[in-house]
Amino acid sequence: MADVNKDRFNQRLDALKQKGNPQKRVEKRVRDDGLIVDVVKTDLKKRSLLPVKSFAIAAFLFVAFKGFVLAELGESEYLNRVDTLKKGGAVQVSAAFLLDADPATRAIAGAIGKVMR
Repeated sequence: MADVNKDRFNQRLDALKQKGNPQKRVEKRVRDDGLIVDVVKTDLKKRSLLPVKSFAIAAFLFVAFKGFVLAELGESEYLNRVDTLKKGGAVQVSAAFLLDADPATRAIAGAIGKVMR
């Protein structure tokens, strides 16, 4: 015959092992009798491999930097430098493609230009 106390003790040990697992989330719940207990949540959302928010912020900062440089150098000088990059090797051509003035860069440069001058 199984010992009831030993079974309950083993159940409590298993619950403690689950609560100590860093990949599981533990929440506090209030039972109907008013006792506060820890409930282990196993349905954690998987983190995506691509941090979309970080990439969006980096892209915005890159476009803002391009706008600042465009406002500082002026459009003709900026486009001359991009054209110089287009005549180089593969790395320079890809950099020229990324640094080419797009509508967002021009809008940011216009806003920064008004503030700077």
